[in-house]
Amino acid sequence: MSRKPELLAPAGNVESFFAAVENGADAVYLGLKKFSARATASNFTPGELQTILPFAHKRGVRVYTAVNSQVASGELSELVDTLDALASVGPDAVIAQDAAVFHLVRRRFPGLKLHAGTLAAAMNSAGVKTLQAMGASRVVLARELSLEEVEKIYENTRADLEVFIHGALCYSYSGLCLASSFRGGRSGLRGECVQPCRLQFRQGNKEGFFLSCGDLCALPLMVRLKAAPVAALKIEGRMKPASWVAAVVKAYRLVLDARSPEEEKNALAEAGELLALNPSRRLSSGCLGRAGASEILSPHRSGSNGLWSATVKSVSETRVLLDLRRPLATGDRLRPESSSGKEEEAFTVLQLFDTSGNSMQSAQAGTRAYLSCSKPLKSGERLFKLGTKTEPAAAIWKKIKDEAGAGAGIKRGRSRKREILEEYERPADSGTREEEALLVRVNSPGDLGQAMQSSAAMVFLDATKANLERIAKQRFSASLMKKVGFSLPPVLLEKDMDYFRAAVGWFIKKGFLLWELNNWGHFDLVGKGRGLRLVAGSRLNLRNSAAFAQAFDMGCESAVLSLEVTREELAALAALKLRSRLAVTVYSFPPLFTSCLVPPVYTERPLLSPRKEVYYATTKAGRAEIYADRPVSWFEHLPDLRAMGYRRFLVDAAEGPARRPGLAEILKGFAVSKTRCDYSLFNFERRAVSDPDRLPPLSQRGKGGL
Repeated sequence: MSRKPELLAPAGNVESFFAAVENGADAVYLGLKKFSARATASNFTPGELQTILPFAHKRGVRVYTAVNSQVASGELSELVDTLDALASVGPDAVIAQDAAVFHLVRRRFPGLKLHAGTLAAAMNSAGVKTLQAMGASRVVLARELSLEEVEKIYENTRADLEVFIHGALCYSYSGLCLASSFRGGRSGLRGECVQPCRLQFRQGNKEGFFLSCGDLCALPLMVRLKAAPVAALKIEGRMKPASWVAAVVKAYRLVLDARSPEEEKNALAEAGELLALNPSRRLSSGCLGRAGASEILSPHRSGSNGLWSATVKSVSETRVLLDLRRPLATGDRLRPESSSGKEEEAFTVLQLFDTSGNSMQSAQAGTRAYLSCSKPLKSGERLFKLGTKTEPAAAIWKKIKDEAGAGAGIKRGRSRKREILEEYERPADSGTREEEALLVRVNSPGDLGQAMQSSAAMVFLDATKANLERIAKQRFSASLMKKVGFSLPPVLLEKDMDYFRAAVGWFIKKGFLLWELNNWGHFDLVGKGRGLRLVAGSRLNLRNSAAFAQAFDMGCESAVLSLEVTREELAALAALKLRSRLAVTVYSFPPLFTSCLVPPVYTERPLLSPRKEVYYATTKAGRAEIYADRPVSWFEHLPDLRAMGYRRFLVDAAEGPARRPGLAEILKGFAVSKTRCDYSLFNFERRAVSDPDRLPPLSQRGKGGL
């Protein structure tokens, strides 16, 4: 790959979009009002996108539309409307994570170009190959990969790859974080994350922001990245103001355009100065530059986003006296530093006064100024600048329309919508009675015997290297191999591929045909051999009938519902024909965070959130997994689920902290429909909604649950 990589910029509103284009972005990605993984950004309507596209294309800039949130079961009609509108408008690509988008685009909207987003959790060449087979022309790689791993994946796929180079970092692997959803129903997979990793935790006498990441800055790697085999360099930041987007795009543009080593040296220096003055958390090269956890995590800092610009000296009834560390002007956006990790509400500087009481538009660093502010502030509080005043949105829209003109109206295929929905939402056959099947997952060969002696129809053993090598030395009868299978781990890196490809192939040849798949790359590992019995695991985040159809088309005999599913969704799905192929997880102890960053805390000791919620950190294969203090159990609701028509139930006893119920106790609880410990209902009684005004309160709990 000899061409220079594309510089891809974020736009959460029209001001940021214009700033990205004006400062040299090759492409811009933005979300719509619905199905955006940044649900709280301003986002765009299809009509606004239609206005933007001709303006961008006239400037030689591509526009990618993010339809990248998880799609709940009741949202398929809206998703079809969205894709129908996009097919009419014609963005340069659609960014997706949900299998439903892949299935619908390939079958019904083939004119749309697909990019697999980071929430699709592509972290190896197998994942890239599968997503390509599903229709992706480009794959956004996981942010946990090093540049060396990216280069190796390209070597093994020759695919168009996209990597993040700047912006906020998540603590957990994208697509594997359940923490925000577990705490209050606000799913990170649906763009509603409340950033629980930014909270201040306590462990014993120690307090800190143990899971809070700084920001990514790949500027030191840019000379190498320019020559790297990647199609695009992506800036995270759809929640950032236009001034931030402008500075970051300009900085990276300078280095990308530098032609000689001397020009690159000067460009790097100038770009560094631009970024140093731009609001951010502590910067590091992240996993891309192989930075360690101590460089990426900021346990002694609040993780507040912004540039420390002022400190509150004193507070009166009408005005606040500030000591200025940096220049301040009316129109600037400020945010008080958080003491808990949850970012405080930002406010705009409307009026400034000098120490004599005279009104002014700006004040210099090293001086004092009075601020007229209705937001309650405290003496000693630090204020962080998030952005500066930009041109009003109305003026920018006028510029865009004047330059590009108005587009044609959006044409929608209403009759096609009815046909599509009829295909995916066929009603269940009345009077059909299926046999009940129990699925059990364990993490130790020592539990296999007990699981096989239960009423389980399928028993899955975690496919760790240790377990695979131990089982390879044992003999299983043909009848047992029909019942025993392997659950592939959701995190497999490129260095693992040769081992797992060989191991999976060996076991399949030996007659182990039952496999639970928990990442899209697993489909490439197992292949399409005759007699394979594939189960789509819960970590594929399947939650709607079109997503299930994608899994079934790829050879799965059944699919386990997303762990985030609600009772309301279960009832709706139970009315459909595909119900007989769906498995419901009725017991699990899932990690809320799965991370490549081991935090500076003791494992297996209580970790308390500001709301006194208890978590436990563990380490496994060099990675961190953080659990709640209780499992998720729907045993008490088994009669309700059976009444709905469900007959496949998964009891997942494989995961959890060291102190967790044993397999015998869990299986007994299933048999009598009763949980014998404190438990959480997770999202069972919640609603799957994306409207922030209708989101459930964070305090909502199930029996004994969070």
